[in-house]
Amino acid sequence: MQITLKQLEIVHAIVTAGSISGAKRVLQLSQPTISQQLAKIEEELGTQLVSRGRAGKLTLTPAGDFWYKTAGQVLGLLDSSKKQHKSRFDSKRFVLGFGTTPSFRGPFTETVAQAAMEMDRFVRVDLNWAATSCEVVEMIKSHKINCGVVSLASVESSKAIFSLEPLCHNRIVWAVPRTISESVISKVLSEGVASSDRYGALLRYVDVHAADHWRERSDGWYRTTVPFAAPQFGCTSHQDAMDIVAAGLATSLCPFSMVPNLPVSVRERVHFYDLREFSEELVFAMPKHLSSLKIFASLGSRIGALVKDSIANIAPPRDLRSVLGVAPLSVVGAA
Repeated sequence: MQITLKQLEIVHAIVTAGSISGAKRVLQLSQPTISQQLAKIEEELGTQLVSRGRAGKLTLTPAGDFWYKTAGQVLGLLDSSKKQHKSRFDSKRFVLGFGTTPSFRGPFTETVAQAAMEMDRFVRVDLNWAATSCEVVEMIKSHKINCGVVSLASVESSKAIFSLEPLCHNRIVWAVPRTISESVISKVLSEGVASSDRYGALLRYVDVHAADHWRERSDGWYRTTVPFAAPQFGCTSHQDAMDIVAAGLATSLCPFSMVPNLPVSVRERVHFYDLREFSEELVFAMPKHLSSLKIFASLGSRIGALVKDSIANIAPPRDLRSVLGVAPLSVVGAA
């Protein structure tokens, strides 16, 4: 036995209209076609569904009553499902899959969530993260997510398939335990040596495995500026590195964008110094085919505007050049 949705529509229309002639106006089919279809349904079921009385009046058999009610339930469920689909998944509403790294997760996931809510076009927003920008890029390329905030360097080799919205230049800063004064930092760096009993944290730094493309430059900075420091600690995220620095055990380099989102208990025990050596450019990345959709193009622009506003409100880190006497002293707390 095989009953189609079209056959159920025919049975329901005939009963609802009260006659085959009435059903043809609902179904937009000819009367002979409807009669033929009804005969096929009854043949398929092996039973009569309606009996024809005087003046063409139709009366339902017990089987006809059963299938009329079944048809009503199925067609009602289908109609309800169509309405739910339209409200949740039609072409005017989208699912947003966003990804970034732990270092950017605080400021940028908040920004993306805010932008998506303001636009009121996304039925769902999924926020994801990966250890590095390169991993986020791979997630986009494999369609696990459809956009993300990453470093520009991580998409250099894939620029042809991405649409990129510039966001900001993220300064790389030097995190030092607050117990070490600026005068000590100036003295130690100028003399090129640190006392292991008094300034042991300057003898050690944290090697962050997720530093992506600027990890080599980070090691190079330590070799050049703090040659007596050794990478005694290793960890997978900058947040973990800041815990080590806050404990007074070592120093570390980190992206400044993450600083405002660190716990106060960590920030108040760390000083951040602007190296003016290098930074990473952050971009909002999505596949080019999505940029043709107005909603995604607008999302990138809105995120860019929100990021610029938030960056402008972040107090700058101390200038390491000022601490070393290279420039006039101008100290601003980062916490």
